[in-house]
Amino acid sequence: MRCVHLDFHTSPLIEGIGEKFDKEKFVKTLKDANIDLMTVFAKCHHGYTYYPSKVSTMHPHLKFNLLKEQIEAIHEAGAKAPIYIPIGWSKKDADEHPEWHQINFLKRTPQVTGGLVISDDQDPEAPIKDCAWVTLCPIGSYSKHLEDITREVCENFDVSDGVFYDICFISDACACEDCRAGMVKMGLDPDNYEDAKKYYSLGRIELMKKLTGIVHEYSKDAPVFYNGGANMNRTEYHPYQTHFEMEDLPTAWGGYDLMPIRAKFFERYGKHFLGMTGKFHHAWGEFGGFKNKEALRYECADMLSVGASISVGDHLHPSGDIDESTYAVIGHAFDYVKKIEKYSENTRAYTDLGIWLSHTKHSDIGASKLLQCMHLEYDVIEPGDDLSKYKCIIIPDYVNFSEESKKALIDFADNGGQIIASYEGIFDELGIEKIEPSTADKDFISYEIDEFKTPFLSYSRAYKVKTDGKVLAKVYEPYFNRTYGHFCGHKNTPYKLEPAEYPALVKKGNVTYFAHPVFEAYDKSGNYVLERYISTVIESVYDKAIVTKELPSCARIRLRESKTEGFLALHVLYAPPVNRGNVCLLPDFPKLHDVSITIKTDKKITSAVSAPDGQDIPFTQVGDKLTLNLPPFRLHDLIILK
Repeated sequence: MRCVHLDFHTSPLIEGIGEKFDKEKFVKTLKDANIDLMTVFAKCHHGYTYYPSKVSTMHPHLKFNLLKEQIEAIHEAGAKAPIYIPIGWSKKDADEHPEWHQINFLKRTPQVTGGLVISDDQDPEAPIKDCAWVTLCPIGSYSKHLEDITREVCENFDVSDGVFYDICFISDACACEDCRAGMVKMGLDPDNYEDAKKYYSLGRIELMKKLTGIVHEYSKDAPVFYNGGANMNRTEYHPYQTHFEMEDLPTAWGGYDLMPIRAKFFERYGKHFLGMTGKFHHAWGEFGGFKNKEALRYECADMLSVGASISVGDHLHPSGDIDESTYAVIGHAFDYVKKIEKYSENTRAYTDLGIWLSHTKHSDIGASKLLQCMHLEYDVIEPGDDLSKYKCIIIPDYVNFSEESKKALIDFADNGGQIIASYEGIFDELGIEKIEPSTADKDFISYEIDEFKTPFLSYSRAYKVKTDGKVLAKVYEPYFNRTYGHFCGHKNTPYKLEPAEYPALVKKGNVTYFAHPVFEAYDKSGNYVLERYISTVIESVYDKAIVTKELPSCARIRLRESKTEGFLALHVLYAPPVNRGNVCLLPDFPKLHDVSITIKTDKKITSAVSAPDGQDIPFTQVGDKLTLNLPPFRLHDLIILK
């Protein structure tokens, strides 16, 4: 439950590698910080190993088997020690083996990151950007090296705690000579992008099978994870992971609303899954960068609230001296986790609301963000799922339906279920016939909410539809699209004074349809009026299972049910994120007062107790409505409802 991913990407220009490693201090630090797993390095992105190697090269300034000493210390601390092996980035190998380079299919140049330029006239003293590496292609001759180093690690170390492979899926196609030859052999066209993407996936799946097979020769139940494979939209790689680690550094990418929808997706597989954040102020490899300890505690509680275990990224100093400041911060968060983690294990979301995934980033995340702002718990839905537990299903923007999915949704609506669909996420059999997208670049919506009585900007265009359903909102088109030849003012063209002939919002039976890609537009714009428009419509057709009072929109609610122990776990989190510099962070943790939460449930609640302090929480239950009045709290409140 309480893991640390200990990076150790260490330049050959630095001497004294590991000379300050103190096993006794290492053990004590892990114990004091309540760590029960730490991933340590066999090899790093610079291309050097941290043990004596026959198939690779040990770091030139390391004089002992650091990996062995680290594993022994971790085990002495009562923790597990998975071993890290990089796949995609290894500078020494990239320098010595240009034939191993992954070649960008479209540019036909080596795949590089961080603004790195490969050229003979590159000034070696010019400043280099972050995360600068040449990517290697593991499908061809380089794969033999990966197999060899995997076998060497397995022969020299106990891998029963697991192996973590990194940088496994950079880009989606490769045009190196090995890949081109392999495509020809398979009957694929090496100059066809779709064929190249197919070969890229097939090659990586074959590599995963080989490497996992080697690991399992030595330890048949060892966890094996390929980083980058916890991608909701690359499902072809998911069967070959023993577990999932969701790398979401909220201060570096995605913010604080990205991880929950990914957790709900990967929970579906029934495999162990971890959230991964960092101790850094910003991102990986930031020496001397520290996160507010309360922010890390919030992030850990957030992961627990979606049923995930926790991994915190760190980077060991080249000297091997474990950083006391870092583990004071991690220890603060993990002390809290240890007290409440049992209420997260073996639980599932308690909800009757679902998002039918479009696998389109902005649409799915936009829907997730909106429901989180509305304080609504939800599941994610995929084709073939049983829909009987849901009262309402949201279909965001871009979904193509099979005949089986259409039938399931028709039956769902016919049996009283509410469907809220948008843009392309509709089909004729639901009584709303799609015609074509409008030609407007950005149009306007007329729907009276609060004080907003005039048309408001949609940030998108509408889909033209035919229906005999009830029109609830109208489209107002712009006078013209904004072009070099036709524009008005600074931003977008004003609206015409007469509404368009096609609607913005329609209700037909149990189906409510937004003609715009409202969830994508909301994720991209964050517009308040658009948010009120969508949330008002949802509230008009969905009898909310959770109702809150005096809880700010950036608070988060998760309600989970134990599968075995007979309780509901109500998580309430509150810390308003702010942007400072290039970082989204949590600097303040104000106390909340007078919060009331009503939960719709048919379960008879016998007690409500806060964890971990055991304080009784007053509640009333009338029929299927349970109402709790929370005492003042800050950062995270966890109420166990037995």
